[in-house]
Amino acid sequence: MKVQDIASLIEQKAPLQLQESYDNAGLQVGDPEQELTGVITTLDVTEETVLLAIGKGANLIVSHHPLLFHGTKQINPRKDYISRVIIAAIQHNIAIYSAHTNLDNAPDGVNYKIGEVLGLQKIFPLAPLSSAQTAGLSSDFVQACGSGIIGEFPSPLSVAGLAKQVKEKLHIEALQSNAADVDSEKRITRLALCGGAGDDFIGDAIRAGADAYLTGEVGYHLFFGHPEILILCGGHFETEQYTPSLLRDWILSRYPSLKVEVAPKSSPVVIW
Repeated sequence: MKVQDIASLIEQKAPLQLQESYDNAGLQVGDPEQELTGVITTLDVTEETVLLAIGKGANLIVSHHPLLFHGTKQINPRKDYISRVIIAAIQHNIAIYSAHTNLDNAPDGVNYKIGEVLGLQKIFPLAPLSSAQTAGLSSDFVQACGSGIIGEFPSPLSVAGLAKQVKEKLHIEALQSNAADVDSEKRITRLALCGGAGDDFIGDAIRAGADAYLTGEVGYHLFFGHPEILILCGGHFETEQYTPSLLRDWILSRYPSLKVEVAPKSSPVVIW
């Protein structure tokens, strides 16, 4: 089994063409023909991730966030952690593959996983993708593709009840919200969400008739002027923390005998 086999599996479920124009999903470092010894799945590729792979005898790291996202013009270990990761990975023959916005936009991808964790039903995409992103894909597949999702709870929740459920299910210590501007008696049945940086889709959530919208990052002034919808901001890492286990499950569903391990959860942001 080779690195390319894992890449092909992921790209069958989350084709690279689904990624946004600014993105850089796909093989980041390494030889696609390299024989596999094991896989580490993670949200971010850090020096600790490479050390984990070395210790576990794994030679492929599959991440959500691309290591190489912005233009890298210099590889200098004294300059930044990205350089150190690249050098360490190459020295130890570790390949790095990332599935980013293509995984966000895919059916049963990042946002569907969050919806599953929160107990949503009747889930469908929140915002459609461009025709270029879906060209050549089957109509059934395209219908389930999109940025963000919207779904329904089995029973309506109060504003406080929804906040409690989100905090408990996603292990979030604190939420930012516009709850002060929302009717405290509001009942929440339809929740729209987008993991990570998703404040661009607040308008889509309102147009879709969502009672509440959950995402990982919201600009301060975007909390203003939306009394018709409850906005919850839970943190980028927190809203995407289940992505590594999603990737692990995808890989094991095809290759059950392959050694695949999820990197320990870690976020660079600490709430004091």
